[in-house]
Amino acid sequence: MKKLILLTLLFSAVVRLNAQELPQLKKEGDITRLYVDGKPFIMVAGELHNSTSSNLNYLAPIFPKLKAMGLNTVIASVAWEQFEPQEGEFDYALIDGIIAQARENKLKLCIIWFASWKNGVSTYPPLWVKKDAKRFFKLKQNNGNTGEVISPFCKNAQNADARAFVQLMKRIKEVDKEHTVVMMQVENEVGAFQDLDYNKQALDLFKAQVPESLIQYLQKNTNKLSPEMKYIWQKNGSKTQGTWSEIFADTMKSAQNFFMTWQYASYINEICRSGKKEHNLPMYVNAWLVQKSTDLPGVYPNGGPVSKAMDIYKAIAPDIDFCAPDIYAPDYKATLSLYHRVDNPLFIPESTTDQARAFYAFAQHDAICFSPFGIEDAYTNMGYRQAISVINELMPYLLKYQGTGKMHGFMRTKNVTTDTLVFGGDKVIVEYNNWDNTGYGLVIQTAPGEYVVAGITARLKFESANPSKKIRIGQVLEGKFEGEQWITTRMLNGDETWHHDRLIVSGRKAMISQTSDGQIIPPQPGPNQPLLESAKLTEVQTPAVYKVTTYEMK
Repeated sequence: MKKLILLTLLFSAVVRLNAQELPQLKKEGDITRLYVDGKPFIMVAGELHNSTSSNLNYLAPIFPKLKAMGLNTVIASVAWEQFEPQEGEFDYALIDGIIAQARENKLKLCIIWFASWKNGVSTYPPLWVKKDAKRFFKLKQNNGNTGEVISPFCKNAQNADARAFVQLMKRIKEVDKEHTVVMMQVENEVGAFQDLDYNKQALDLFKAQVPESLIQYLQKNTNKLSPEMKYIWQKNGSKTQGTWSEIFADTMKSAQNFFMTWQYASYINEICRSGKKEHNLPMYVNAWLVQKSTDLPGVYPNGGPVSKAMDIYKAIAPDIDFCAPDIYAPDYKATLSLYHRVDNPLFIPESTTDQARAFYAFAQHDAICFSPFGIEDAYTNMGYRQAISVINELMPYLLKYQGTGKMHGFMRTKNVTTDTLVFGGDKVIVEYNNWDNTGYGLVIQTAPGEYVVAGITARLKFESANPSKKIRIGQVLEGKFEGEQWITTRMLNGDETWHHDRLIVSGRKAMISQTSDGQIIPPQPGPNQPLLESAKLTEVQTPAVYKVTTYEMK
């Protein structure tokens, strides 16, 4: 009995200790996981519109809807202009209220710090910063004009931004004992819409020697560099001394791009470093991506963590945990491959509500977050909501198989009719329809010859990598997981599997009853809940889940 009591007390102590752990990133093999309260956590998230979290009354009815959608995390902004309206005077009401509302709805938070820059401009600093152009000097254009954008070379602005961020982190630490806030995004899509800052001190630094620490980084990590940076450096002779133009010269103005990136990364790293000293949460920066390969720096925000310049952030900004892509462009798979690195976990803070994108990121690239932008607008998007429900259904498997090589995603892209997924000595051939661009999902090998498959609009053929071996489907079960318990809804054979030649991933069909404002009504109203006249039935197709067993024909 005493031994049992002792073990119980020890277990309780471990639980309390885990509950006290700050959210943190942990390296596990080749992947990085986010841990919350001592457990791995994948963010099924959504980012609010920029102004949604600027008023607590406006925000209040939104959090319950996001919880009803199946999200576990919300990305919400806090603006410097509201947090420090007068220099040295801080208003904590907004951050306190956002945390309280999220906690009430059992949602985690990622907070965006809209401060010196948002989308390459400076509209979120307080008026006392905007009005004092001498103390907080602005970017200078090549014609000598200045606008409203704070220069990344302005030390006074950096210090003021950092002081405010420190107070924000202190406040989060004081009021958030339950770890509702799990992540911080510092600034937003930074960079200048010009090739250089033409202030004298910036031009002098551009003509100076490239910092030795960057050269050392290039030498140490040559084989890990982004393809563009490696090519440019080596094309110029892999020099270990020289100015930015001497070491990184090319027709795409990469010298200017890398120089400005160095300054933005240095500026933001100091803000992160100062904030982490008060409350050590994971922190990241996000990127406005280069839209066309021919775009010069300044067409896109010059200085942000675009893929070609991401190594600059790695070299100078150790307190920025990773760089995250905001992905709206169609070249989705290529972008994920560039941002998913051993030293950079994949985190997608902004994208569309394309269901395929979420499945592919989590399964193929071990993503720790997928988050559509303007998520409150997706409340009535039944297709996305149903897809989220399947992701949540599969969450124990996502957590278990990320990073193992035994889980792969598939996603139809333009002009692609098949994909091949490799599982050791076996492979799965994914075939798509010729008449549409749908088709996505994931495949998990849970044991030799056993698979969990989730997806829609595709056909899967199971083969051996050895031509002398013949693999056949032995059994197909369609069903669902409730917790980790499997429930079979149908055993498939005959026409539904082409007599076990293919797994036909058709998807589930559900009839959803909802009102015009998106409220979901139960299919069969209870005795005290009449069917609303305003409700209408909508057929929604969502990914289906299957268990497949294969065998080798002798």
